[in-house]
Amino acid sequence: MSFIAQFAGDLKEGKAREFQEWLNANEKEFANSFPPGSKYLGTYFAIYSSEKEGGNVHTFVEMESYATQDALAAEGGNPDSLYGKLQNEAIGFFDQQSSNWTNALYKSVTAATVYGE
Repeated sequence: MSFIAQFAGDLKEGKAREFQEWLNANEKEFANSFPPGSKYLGTYFAIYSSEKEGGNVHTFVEMESYATQDALAAEGGNPDSLYGKLQNEAIGFFDQQSSNWTNALYKSVTAATVYGE
């Protein structure tokens, strides 16, 4: 593992329980649908955070390399793939008008290039 990606946003008003039920029914299949080089780590409610903005639901994905982002994008854009289908269903629960979208890519300290020292 070299990277962990974080994707976060707000659920639509009144959709938390429905999303929770959807995830209970689909999480195993969703996790298994991720393309090679990536691994679904889970989706979490933010119970508390120092971030003023950043969404109330966070999904974490392990990625082998920068190239894995291209594989995720290609698979997510393919409505015929299981990953694309489930990803689009999941996105439907989120308030896409919210300004609380946040994404982050974390690289392992032991694998990162350190500059300036």
